[in-house]
Amino acid sequence: MAFRVEVDHERCKGCEECAEVCTARVFEIQERKAVPVNGKDCFGCQTCVDVCKEKAIAVEELEAEMSDIARMLLKDVL
Repeated sequence: MAFRVEVDHERCKGCEECAEVCTARVFEIQERKAVPVNGKDCFGCQTCVDVCKEKAIAVEELEAEMSDIARMLLKDVL
């Protein structure tokens, strides 16, 4: 599974809580704001969402996209 991590920089106060609790090291603090520099490493635990008092972080599960080749191979099954 893949996830998209977004930070609302208007809400983010740069408290660094998300960076401290994230075991995947998704966040860096840049210019006093959290930036999801390693978003591809997110495994969707949402600890960052829970710890953010400003409600500045959103984690969204992305749907897997099927390639044309996979779709062609699976056409009879799907």
